[in-house]
Amino acid sequence: MVPLRTQNVTYDSAASKIRQSMLATAMVDALGGPPEFHKRFSFRLVTTMTPNKNFNLPPGVWTDDTSMTLCLARSLARYTPPSQEGHQPRTPGGFDERDQLEAYTSWRELGTLSAIGRCFDIGNTISRALTIYMTYTTEEPSANITEAALCRIRDELGGEECSGNGSLMRILPIGLVYWHDEATARSFARRSSVTTHPNSMCMEACEVWTGMIVRVMQNSGSATQYTKLDLVEYLANFQYSNETLQKALALPIDVPSMPSKAEERESYYHKHHPILRLIARTQPSPPTSNTGFSKNLPSEKELPSSGYVLHTMVAALYCFFATETFEEGAIMAVNLGSDADTVGAIYAGLAGCWYSGEEDAAASSAFWTSRVKKWRDELVKRELVEEVADELVRLRDRMQYF
Repeated sequence: MVPLRTQNVTYDSAASKIRQSMLATAMVDALGGPPEFHKRFSFRLVTTMTPNKNFNLPPGVWTDDTSMTLCLARSLARYTPPSQEGHQPRTPGGFDERDQLEAYTSWRELGTLSAIGRCFDIGNTISRALTIYMTYTTEEPSANITEAALCRIRDELGGEECSGNGSLMRILPIGLVYWHDEATARSFARRSSVTTHPNSMCMEACEVWTGMIVRVMQNSGSATQYTKLDLVEYLANFQYSNETLQKALALPIDVPSMPSKAEERESYYHKHHPILRLIARTQPSPPTSNTGFSKNLPSEKELPSSGYVLHTMVAALYCFFATETFEEGAIMAVNLGSDADTVGAIYAGLAGCWYSGEEDAAASSAFWTSRVKKWRDELVKRELVEEVADELVRLRDRMQYF
């Protein structure tokens, strides 16, 4: 395994990072659709776009993960605050919970931003949140409906039983747009989660993930050698308020002091950090896998990949830190089965941002392999994904002048 301290984020423009991160999400979401709901090792290794028999869909169709990511992205890009009397019209672009809920509702009811023109799958918690919101827009058409609806959503969906991955799976655009201001990005990530997943673990998972995207974006356009080991240290040092997340993503409180040298620090994390310790235990060198894949797939007991937000997040991080290329991590993620499309989509947003580069550049081989190019070419409604990504790029460009 290549040392994490030598794996650097690729140097690339913010615009390219945004475009490839969004495209990566859709590609791996579509790749993971067919093995979703299937137990690990119960299906042949997935490396190509195949028909999604779960919903009777052709190859290359992305699912709710990408649709909701596009909904949030388009809301950020197009939301226009009301103009005050006597003032110039506002410039499009901004964060607004009601506009996001409207976008999600339009997807559920009308199939807006779906790969096939209809919503064919939606999580129970998201559906309940949107039903609550629609009740308020129908019965109480006033300026205060958003806060009233959010209050009820918090009351009804804030318990531990609502700790699904539905807000984490779509959170990517927040970090891609607001990466210049980490505090704002992390605050918006929590608020975005509240619209459907006001559970404390879901909100903090979104905040942590957005912080990772911010760090990648901030360090990809400079001479700084930002490494995967730096991301591990971000996770380890995050000030968690949720004890379950802290136990899964931070160092135990009783570990020895941190060594100063990078090489020694990496060995230290492999010994003490929960995810790197799992990787060290389950990825022997050379690999012992008999699946035809270059890496080992841990058992479901060792690395669950269910729709529980903690399982999804840890699985996506495992795939990112246990592999050295975008393709390798994508194949690992979708072949975990269970909530394979969501683990894959979340992994891909981070990995696409990390590995992105020009298609013809030698340095971008960690992203643009021949197999990844084929995934792109076979992606259904690719132009829609690229259109929304371009809207985010234009929003980011406008924000630089304010």
